[in-house]
Amino acid sequence: MNTLRFPNISIEKQTDSNPAVRAFGRRFYKDQTPLEYLAEFLLCFSSKKESEAGEIGRGFPDLPEDLKGGLEYLPESRLAVKLFSFFPSSKLETRHKTHVERFSQLVEDMQSNIASDSGEGSERAVRVLQQLFSGFVGVAGERTWVTHSFIPASDFLLAREIDWRHTDAKGANVEDWPAAERHFSTGSHNFMARGGEVLFLQLWHVLQEARCEQASRWLDDEYSYVDWAAVRGQLADGLSDTLSAIDGPISQLGAVIEHTARETPAINEKLSHQAFGWVHSASWREAALFAWELSNVVLSNQDALKKMRVLQDLCCLHVLRSVCFQAVRWVGERSSGGKKQFEGGYSWITVGPNAGVGTDLGKASSASVSATEELLYGAVRSTKLPTLSALTDDDKNFRNADAHGFKLFRSLGKQIGLIVPPKGPMRFTLPSSLVETLVAVLLEPGQRLPFDEFLQRLYRHFGIAAGATQIKEALSTLSAGIRPAVPNDCAAWLEDELKRGGFLIPLSDATPLVKNPAKKKT
Repeated sequence: MNTLRFPNISIEKQTDSNPAVRAFGRRFYKDQTPLEYLAEFLLCFSSKKESEAGEIGRGFPDLPEDLKGGLEYLPESRLAVKLFSFFPSSKLETRHKTHVERFSQLVEDMQSNIASDSGEGSERAVRVLQQLFSGFVGVAGERTWVTHSFIPASDFLLAREIDWRHTDAKGANVEDWPAAERHFSTGSHNFMARGGEVLFLQLWHVLQEARCEQASRWLDDEYSYVDWAAVRGQLADGLSDTLSAIDGPISQLGAVIEHTARETPAINEKLSHQAFGWVHSASWREAALFAWELSNVVLSNQDALKKMRVLQDLCCLHVLRSVCFQAVRWVGERSSGGKKQFEGGYSWITVGPNAGVGTDLGKASSASVSATEELLYGAVRSTKLPTLSALTDDDKNFRNADAHGFKLFRSLGKQIGLIVPPKGPMRFTLPSSLVETLVAVLLEPGQRLPFDEFLQRLYRHFGIAAGATQIKEALSTLSAGIRPAVPNDCAAWLEDELKRGGFLIPLSDATPLVKNPAKKKT
């Protein structure tokens, strides 16, 4: 197994002692939310980046082939905008008195800076502005205000993770805002836990000139419909255009908040460099597929918020795909025989929502979930994993690895609806939201595709086996005793789901066509 990394930095005991990190990259984390995978990925993309030689730009900048040392980025924090937007609805127990005072002053300063015929008018204007920004909340839950995340619908709404050390602040008897600022921290990785970094680094790696010819040859052989030169030329611009679609008014209004927050005591933004982790260089294949799928979304004419929902699903699907691809590299394929349709070496046998474990295919799907979890269980225990000196993996280490291996797969799969039910024997399925996402990512904008070919793309991109041909091949990855008869119409449920979503064109004398209703931006 090739154990080269990008960037080619050394593995460290502090960050890489968990076998799941050494298996899948630094790092995928069980508690990272679907939205924060996307938000962190876009934050990495949008931020300025640096190497040891200095600043190298935003997006996916070119790097020298002989790059040495790590890479960093400089993410925005939006501390003042978060205080203004999220404080009123945040967790009461962590509303420190200095936050209360600074929030009240910020609101008063905003009101005094607004030209209005009456105090009531300025109050209403500030309230509307608060409602606007709080309406973009993506993740809140039981967290305090500073740990909330915005929906990453524009450049301005991309913000790094910040934690508030409430207990430390109370113990230090903090009495004013300048003293309180020392208790905001940026290095915990509790919420933006580096999963988005992994996605970004995989893409950045495969888009480098050094990988271009290799990726292009592989795609020409296996995925002839992917125009790799076009993907490399258009993806960065497409992502930038998506983030700028509604950024103008958002950033102008946000600048008013940040300007007002400079009043004494100033709310200082947390600006510091963040070191990138690393990914396995072997992940360039699945990253190439991810790049093409992303380009289909960002180059379409869908509105920005709809794109964000699709991109969030795609990021989660790619996390699940990525750990499976990498696991097969550590433990080997379970199937045997000749050339396969899907070289990922794993499969997710997918059945209709009503195909319970009482049916033959439902049992096969349940066995497919178990086989995938066994694959991930074995990967973190592989003797081929990179080793750390003076570290011996023990039962505790492996339990921690499982939390961010097969348990991560299970948890994230359930969150996006790929794995059902919430409790009991699990199986793979595709809810309407994922069907819509898969149409948007597997077909170019405006493209029409025979249903049989759509089933093939599902399998060859994600290992999702829904059609008879794909399920028959996927059964070879299960234990020998599971070989149910596979009816030719086993994907009829998916055909119905596509029809309900308006993605199917029935033809009386031929295979129906799947269509991507979005158009390509001009």
